[in-house]
Amino acid sequence: GNHHDLRLVVRPPPSTPLSMSQKTVLIVGAGIAGASTAWHLASLGGYRVILLEMEDAPDRHSTGRNAAILRTAMPDPILHGLARESLDFYRNPPNGFCSQALFEPVGLYLAATAEASEDFLGWTGNPDCQTGAHRVPSSQLYERIPQLAPGIEAVVHLPEEGVFQVAEIHHSFLRGATKAGAEVRYKHSVEGLCIDEGTLQGLFVNGELLKADSVLIAAGAWASEITREANLPMPLTSYRRHILVTHPLPAVKKDWPVVWIAGAEFYFRPESGGLLLSGCDQQPVAPEHGEISDDSALALAAEKTDRWLPTFTDAEMPFYWAGMRTFAPDHRFIVGPDPRLPGLHWAAGLGGHGITCAPAVGKLAAEWITSGWSKHPQATFLAPGRFPAEPCPR
Repeated sequence: GNHHDLRLVVRPPPSTPLSMSQKTVLIVGAGIAGASTAWHLASLGGYRVILLEMEDAPDRHSTGRNAAILRTAMPDPILHGLARESLDFYRNPPNGFCSQALFEPVGLYLAATAEASEDFLGWTGNPDCQTGAHRVPSSQLYERIPQLAPGIEAVVHLPEEGVFQVAEIHHSFLRGATKAGAEVRYKHSVEGLCIDEGTLQGLFVNGELLKADSVLIAAGAWASEITREANLPMPLTSYRRHILVTHPLPAVKKDWPVVWIAGAEFYFRPESGGLLLSGCDQQPVAPEHGEISDDSALALAAEKTDRWLPTFTDAEMPFYWAGMRTFAPDHRFIVGPDPRLPGLHWAAGLGGHGITCAPAVGKLAAEWITSGWSKHPQATFLAPGRFPAEPCPR
């Protein structure tokens, strides 16, 4: 193992005196899952909450690299339940939480080709998988987007959904958490867990031991890396996906809705006068390679644009980037306590739904940390204990 240099590090005293009963919670990762949990915990009071972020800013990875699409309709009722709960939060945020609306309800059209329509209509017709969705004739979508190529058979409209203000959401959670007493430490790399005789003591961070009563792993694609040396990884796999943005296009109207074509797996929405789009590529990657662009994925996006938006085939796409979506084997989130090590908690594997479900995930993670149990209807389906309890082999 690593030999950690446990130098005495003198820090200024916290701005508020800590009571003897105050428990310390270390949260690894200041992305959306960590930020939401920190906000929920700090708002409760009685906890010293420290967010540890390896980068110099909180939005360097998945939180800052997503498509900002608000889509609560999902084939999995468990995940839709979290999305629906979170949408209630975004619609009616607590007083003082934010300085602007957290999303723009431009409307979302989910569409499917003939081959995909049976499965698509099955889940989009299920009230446990969507809220406020209306099946509409495909002609309605073609009226809104005349440039869309033929081939759409089934269409569902969600008029209240649309585009997130991601930076406002993320910074509101962080701002509210720090206002309530949480501390965010940037450029703090977690080297591993400190475990003594089967008891979690804290984390090794920048060569120093930070003691804690509880640790929450909310590090996105890096989540399992942090516990690997302690032989406590979670079965998480990260997939790279690319997003592209065209130059401004006169034919694109800024009030266009978001369009997501199932089966073909292609989505687009207006952005900065042009289109933001994705061919929904998914390549399994190690976290250190997940944000390196791959030309074959860019070619796939161009091919799908050519198929569905032929008018824009020659549009230049000068802006593109890759981001990661991290999944558990069952594609459900991992939120709650790790049965292998008391005090260790997870908020990981959010699989591209991090912004959509952040308020519910943060609330659930905070509830597990503070109460040791949860009555939340989705809690058992997301608990880490659903995976084999024995440590995974090295």
